[in-house]
Amino acid sequence: MRKLALLATTAAFVGLSAIAQAAPITIITWAQDTTEKLITANSIGGATTELMGTNVAVTVSGYANGVATPFSAFLNLNATSTGAATLVGGDDVRQAFAGTFTITSGMGGTGINYLSGSFSDIALAGSRVSGPQGGFQASLLATEPSGIVNLTSDQIPAANLQDPSAIGFTFTALSQALDICGTTICHFTASVSGNASASQVAVPAPAGLALLGLGVFGLAAVRRKVAA
Repeated sequence: MRKLALLATTAAFVGLSAIAQAAPITIITWAQDTTEKLITANSIGGATTELMGTNVAVTVSGYANGVATPFSAFLNLNATSTGAATLVGGDDVRQAFAGTFTITSGMGGTGINYLSGSFSDIALAGSRVSGPQGGFQASLLATEPSGIVNLTSDQIPAANLQDPSAIGFTFTALSQALDICGTTICHFTASVSGNASASQVAVPAPAGLALLGLGVFGLAAVRRKVAA
């Protein structure tokens, strides 16, 4: 009886795993159209840094919904540090951030919402700006799990924007070397590119449904025997 219950439970668990399994894929890739430094990191009082980019003209070179690429869009980014900047390993600047972004067909987040969302940090690995101290490149990477990432789109179905998910911004040609001023990242301007990934709700495979059904049937049989 105990072996039958164990086998039934295992079959049900494997069946559920097969149904729920999903792997993240890249859903959008973009880069700004010019070499101007259109992203600004403002250090406020040596305690907080704000990252901003307003109506940055970008070209989307990859998109998950079958829309022909490349096409033009506008990026808006607003993020604020949520903790002190630290040096990891002696030379890697890291600081947690939370914020929002939009990639749309119109300025100011209007028109078609190709991809928009919000991100925040739970652990330092969840949503952070990082880069080598003294270097001229940095990145903002937000992931879920580890942090919180919420994605929306007019074009990509919500079922294809599930976790694990990530949004990443790469800042290049910094106007000054990346460093810490007080307890926060110093002021800089930079160019930007980036990409995002998300997971799709898996379609139940016949084998997964069969295992789930077998497991449920087995558990029901065990319950009937126990009741008898």
